[in-house]
Amino acid sequence: MHNNYINDSKDAAEVIKKRRGELGITQKQLADFCNLSHNGISKLEGGETDIKLSTLLKMSVILGFKITLEMDE
Repeated sequence: MHNNYINDSKDAAEVIKKRRGELGITQKQLADFCNLSHNGISKLEGGETDIKLSTLLKMSVILGFKITLEMDE
């Protein structure tokens, strides 16, 4: 199991792009699943735009990752 701690939108974009590639999912397929435009996915993966939580939750389903929130102690 891998733990990827994401500190900003660029970190998230890198994880999403890498995982999408590992699974052989195209940007268009991901866009269609998330009800986004192909251009929207391209901008997201390029770190040009922030990702909405609702979109991230949809992506977690198709890309097979879990989103966890932890409180700092």
